[in-house]
Amino acid sequence: MGGPSGTCVPWREFERRIAFEDVPSAGAFMVFSRGRDMFEVARNFAHFFAHESCGFCTPCRVGTSLLANTMDKLAAGKGSAYDMQRMQTLMRVLLSMSHCGLGHTAAKPVVQTMAAFPDAYERRLKRLDFEPAFDLDAALATARHITGRDDDWAHIVSEEA
Repeated sequence: MGGPSGTCVPWREFERRIAFEDVPSAGAFMVFSRGRDMFEVARNFAHFFAHESCGFCTPCRVGTSLLANTMDKLAAGKGSAYDMQRMQTLMRVLLSMSHCGLGHTAAKPVVQTMAAFPDAYERRLKRLDFEPAFDLDAALATARHITGRDDDWAHIVSEEA
């Protein structure tokens, strides 16, 4: 209801009323069949808001781009639960710190589809837990060898931990 900035009403909530007290609308409706991938709808809207940002305020300029990029990462099957948490943080920043209404509502399609259609997001996750891209401590092994330092302070994580 109300376009990309409006309210997402899943089929399970069709008994709701289009009224100021429940689901306010200025008359704009988008209706999607059950076959429509709501993740892709939200991803499309995320790109729309990133494109439409005027760039005046940093939260909107950067936040909408980061949100769209994270949605792309999930679409590519490379996301993790960490990315889902990161999107929640981005959405809070957009809502609370953007200068205008576009930034305040830019995250709504993602927020609402994450809540109404969690399976659409979860099936795109590579892993449900965090998986680092590489082992930083192992990458520093060459530097430790060259400098001759292999004490606890030369490791990212202490070997005792």
